[in-house]
Amino acid sequence: HHHHHHHHHHVFVGHTGPIYTLRFSPDGMKLATGGCDALVGLWDVPSMVCRATVSRRTKFIRGVSYSHDSKIVACCSEENGIHLSDSITGKHIGDIHLLPTSSSSSSNSRFNHSSSSLLSNLGGSDEIAFHPKAYILACARGDVVHASNNNSNNSGSGANQLQQVAIAKLNMSS
Repeated sequence: HHHHHHHHHHVFVGHTGPIYTLRFSPDGMKLATGGCDALVGLWDVPSMVCRATVSRRTKFIRGVSYSHDSKIVACCSEENGIHLSDSITGKHIGDIHLLPTSSSSSSNSRFNHSSSSLLSNLGGSDEIAFHPKAYILACARGDVVHASNNNSNNSGSGANQLQQVAIAKLNMSS
């Protein structure tokens, strides 16, 4: 009579290297971990079992964050864009692409590029954080270029630096 437990939960070993970032989900039931093996581990907190992994990255994970309803987990690395996954299954939901916002070029030039050249200068993100009440994600840019660090009194000198923090609103059908 021991076969009534139909818990077909897959158990993952978790990580093969150091973990650099981890966050609890707002409901306290899940934990996301990211590290140098480029995986995101999705853990069930009460049992501390790794239920799923997100493995679409090849460089180490710099940041993870849960949405306010604990349903989405986002991860970022040095690679382009930010990945959004289902927080339970790890299934890919979508990506956020950080467009270059350099003001050195004309304001609408970033829409005229072919997609390949556009993607090449998007860059990744060093850290991300979900808004506590909405599907909004704040992203710290990993590739900020400081035009002239030695000239701090001239605030307008950084004309061709990327925005250091980007805010992305997710178009999610709730």
